[in-house]
Amino acid sequence: MSRPSESEALLQQAGSLLEQDRFADALSVIDQVLKLDPRSDYGLWYRGCALSALGRYVEAAAAYLELSKVAPDRAIVWYNLGNALQNLSKFDQAVECFTLATQLDPDLADAWINRGRLLDDAGKHADALECYDRAVKLAPADVVAWSNRGNSLKALGKHKEALTSYRKALKLDPDDFAALVGSAECLLALGKPADALKAVDRGLKVNPAWGPAWCNQGLVLVQLDRNEEALASFEKAADLVPDAPEIWNNLGEVLVRLGRPADAVERFDKAIELAEGFAPAWFGKARVLLNNGRKKDGKAAARRFLKLAPANDPKARTLRKLLGEE
Repeated sequence: MSRPSESEALLQQAGSLLEQDRFADALSVIDQVLKLDPRSDYGLWYRGCALSALGRYVEAAAAYLELSKVAPDRAIVWYNLGNALQNLSKFDQAVECFTLATQLDPDLADAWINRGRLLDDAGKHADALECYDRAVKLAPADVVAWSNRGNSLKALGKHKEALTSYRKALKLDPDDFAALVGSAECLLALGKPADALKAVDRGLKVNPAWGPAWCNQGLVLVQLDRNEEALASFEKAADLVPDAPEIWNNLGEVLVRLGRPADAVERFDKAIELAEGFAPAWFGKARVLLNNGRKKDGKAAARRFLKLAPANDPKARTLRKLLGEE
């Protein structure tokens, strides 16, 4: 039996170190391999894997890009390059890589999932849905694929279909947080606040540190006219995500319902401070001020809202009535 070459022996050592999660040690061995053979496919592959595990995505992307020149028809190379680029916030380039990966290997479910996620983030929900439809056929037991498919459908306003997709995810993993939160949003949109509350409460047991879920709980409680509890939920959300104008606006709205107009205006002002062009907060502030005798300040806030809002916004008509213009 012939002895392995020096390069082969080093690759075996590097592979063993990677299996032990000793990524920095593996990297030094891999560098020796690449000195011997700069186009070693296993050497470049291992280098990309080690660098990615170490969070050194610029160098990882460079390794995978070099490997793509050596093995341009290998789908997994483009998939890993896409992951590295995604971590570098180079989303358009990542989508191109995931697209090429799916073209080279149409059965690579993870590439369809990652491509779909980035398309969703870009607001291309119909295109994302096509990716997830492929993914769930290829990997029907993949929780993420079903949950993300629900997200795309929800974004498209298809709440019943989204709920079906979330339920498939929850059948596979009853504690899937994204599916629980998504289910709650769909159930609320479908006019089932009591069921929505059960879903969001389960989600918060899984991940109590996720501010948007507390916000969702508050929205459900408002629908159930449990405004004091909703206030507590929104306050928890604001503690966790203090820079979200939507949450401060929701705090303002529930304080209006609780008959605390001065406190409500403070929350609307906080939302405006965070996002000066956030129209809902200008509406809330204008309505409260106009309804509580502060006509001058109320008119100024109303004018600001009317500049920001579309002409056909029903809230615009509400403010025009308060201003005596209709």
